[in-house]
Amino acid sequence: MSKLKLINNIRVEIKRLNNEIDLKIIKGLPYKAEARRHKFLVSQFYGFYENTKKNWFQKTMQVFASFVL
Repeated sequence: MSKLKLINNIRVEIKRLNNEIDLKIIKGLPYKAEARRHKFLVSQFYGFYENTKKNWFQKTMQVFASFVL
């Protein structure tokens, strides 16, 4: 699966979970498991997003800094 498809799938899953959590809040039901899944997906989404945003120079400097420090 390409990164683009994976990002889109994560985005769709986050939207679905948001709707499910909203309905549970309205009904007064617990939503702990859904919130945990949502938090995981958001961290995955922003992890992919941050990695695609960095250019080659930033990635090189990050690797260089890890060796120096």
